[in-house]
Amino acid sequence: MKPAAILDIGSSKVVCLSGSVLDKGGIVVHGAGVSGCDGYLQDTIPDKQSLRDAIVDAIQRAEQESRTRIRDIALTVPISFSKLVLSDMTLTLGEHARVVDPTDVDRLIDLSLRKIETPEGHVLMHSTPVFFLVDGISSSELPQGIVTEEISGLIAHMFVREDYIETIQNALDDLGIEISMCVSAALGEATMLIPEEERVRPAVLIDVGYRQTDICVIENAALTGIASIPMGGYQFASDLAFGLDVTLQSAEQAKRRFVFSLDYGDKTEILRSETASKRVENSTIAYIIEARANDLAAHIREELNHLQVNLESRPIVYLSGGGLLMMRGSLDFLKKALGFPIKRDMPWTPRLSSPNYCSAFGALNFVLRANRAEDRPVQQKPDEKTFLQKLKDFFTK
Repeated sequence: MKPAAILDIGSSKVVCLSGSVLDKGGIVVHGAGVSGCDGYLQDTIPDKQSLRDAIVDAIQRAEQESRTRIRDIALTVPISFSKLVLSDMTLTLGEHARVVDPTDVDRLIDLSLRKIETPEGHVLMHSTPVFFLVDGISSSELPQGIVTEEISGLIAHMFVREDYIETIQNALDDLGIEISMCVSAALGEATMLIPEEERVRPAVLIDVGYRQTDICVIENAALTGIASIPMGGYQFASDLAFGLDVTLQSAEQAKRRFVFSLDYGDKTEILRSETASKRVENSTIAYIIEARANDLAAHIREELNHLQVNLESRPIVYLSGGGLLMMRGSLDFLKKALGFPIKRDMPWTPRLSSPNYCSAFGALNFVLRANRAEDRPVQQKPDEKTFLQKLKDFFTK
């Protein structure tokens, strides 16, 4: 199978990965490029030129390392530039019960899409069934070969803002690269990190980035809820800089050295910058950071309530992103602050093995699996391959 390339736009960096699937199903990265920039801030791109330069730099680095030219690339779409619309639909198969045909699922999804209005300024990214309902029985399995009079389903339609695609494509034009597909960053990351058996009931992924925290609810292979909080690792450093009257760079270094729940006693630390140095008490640093962490936890609980996640049922929750997990002891601290168990399970990689690259690897995994499903031989003619068969291929590991 031919290699694939992805472009992951974050709030503080741009990552380009090119890779392919190994015979045993693993992923090998041929080239990687990482370039820092201001990326996006909530639903805006504050400095398009800076983002453009970072995109070019990251792609060129990946090309140089892989020694190949990238002609087309899959683009990740952050939650801030996405809209999720759930639509249920019932399809009557006829006057009498008959075997469900593969094209029936295509019709069901198409009808569910027609039922809703496309959000203004958006285009469809992908449509994914959450579950099917046949004769009163709900299942995530495709209803192929079942004899029934009608089928129903809940479909998740993900849309992407047109101006986001246009902004990135403008940056790619100088390199002669086309966007081959758009991938929901949250969906790619969630399907990589959360095992399939844990997605049978709704599971949650919390990605704490540098300037933003994204939350998604995933059921089976579809997103059923998304939310963003304008708070991440940057706010921890910003609070320290303001509270201690030091530079942001000095505050960032203090944040990285900090360990949650450690008894610092009366120890002090010297924060240095290019022009001055300042001695501060570690207990003061702890007070500021833990206050912000508790504030973040409170916002996460609020958003989970808005997403109607039943915390009493103790759902499966995963944490990713470099905004918090790069700080030692943060996972245990957040577990206590939220009051429910949280997992982290970043797959080991020989390089870039860090939580802040989860989104990029999730997108690469998503795209390579999609390409593998298209390349997989089937028992029917190529022009007869329906959405049902593609979906079954894609989500079968």
